[in-house]
Amino acid sequence: MKKTQTHLMYGGLTGLAMVVLGLILYVAGLSFEQWAQWLSYIPFLAGIILNAQAYSKANEADITFGNAFASGFKATLIITAIVLVWSFISLAIFPEMREKSIEMAIESMESRGLSEEQIQQSMDMTEKYLGLFMAMGIIFGLVFFGTIFSLIAAAIAKKNPRPQVHDHL
Repeated sequence: MKKTQTHLMYGGLTGLAMVVLGLILYVAGLSFEQWAQWLSYIPFLAGIILNAQAYSKANEADITFGNAFASGFKATLIITAIVLVWSFISLAIFPEMREKSIEMAIESMESRGLSEEQIQQSMDMTEKYLGLFMAMGIIFGLVFFGTIFSLIAAAIAKKNPRPQVHDHL
């Protein structure tokens, strides 16, 4: 039996919620605060859990743990795509974000005691590959946490799979 899917809607809404929250934090001048960077994981977790519950309800709880996990993981991929696209758009709209990121990287390297030469080499590499580093960080971070959140959501979702009837001829 084909299952009713919910990941498109919940993935899209959760991705948009994360983008809006990120924008609010940026406008408020808080987006580079360590605690604020973790704040976006709250709607991420909530969205994945809501997706699993909606998926269960849409299918009258005739789902397995694996079905619920797969729905959450598909939502995670949609969320990742939205956040990734927004990240590149935001760098174009707010070029000072790039500058602030580079500034923070320099401060971090200075606090670790790297020499000026080491910092310059790292910054040359960072500036050259910033987009790639950013994309990889977003993809791996969101997929990693999305996998964990999907496991949690699958465990929480109501599951009452009906036994499969196999016709033997």
